[in-house]
Amino acid sequence: MKNIIAITLCVLSLSSYSFAAERSPASSSRRPLTYDLSGGVGSYNGNSYTELDLGLNWWVQDWLNWRNSIFTQFGSTINTVYGLDTALLVEGSLYTEGRGFGVDVFAGPGLRFANEDSNGAFAKAGLVFNLGGLRIGGGAQVTHYYTTRTDKNDVKLPDDEVQYFIILSGGGSF
Repeated sequence: MKNIIAITLCVLSLSSYSFAAERSPASSSRRPLTYDLSGGVGSYNGNSYTELDLGLNWWVQDWLNWRNSIFTQFGSTINTVYGLDTALLVEGSLYTEGRGFGVDVFAGPGLRFANEDSNGAFAKAGLVFNLGGLRIGGGAQVTHYYTTRTDKNDVKLPDDEVQYFIILSGGGSF
């Protein structure tokens, strides 16, 4: 399996917008529906690309996130790829009282539906530290593509890739 490194430059977690009623004080302070914007860079066969994502997170439970994100991946030598990533992520959290400092751990499977024969299955996992609204962390995503892909020069792209990412985010609410 060939490794592809993708570093997420920013995750602007403009989260906490809710279309439902607030949860009870006994449950998490997280709202049921959040969204975020992220961007990343990486390389295939030594050629760089950029990926942008707009994600919608539905917190089915305090520990279960169904994340759907539309994305586009583009670069000078790769064909532009766009589509939808959908994942079911389990999250565990450990926070101080008042949620001022804490750690989140997440992991789960997902599917990528994209153009350019870039459909595939993936698994991702990560660790995020939270300090007063600033979130810093990282993780990895392993993707297996169902069909053989090529770049703009008809050079074969790997069928499997591992993307490593860094998470930098802040938050807000409406």
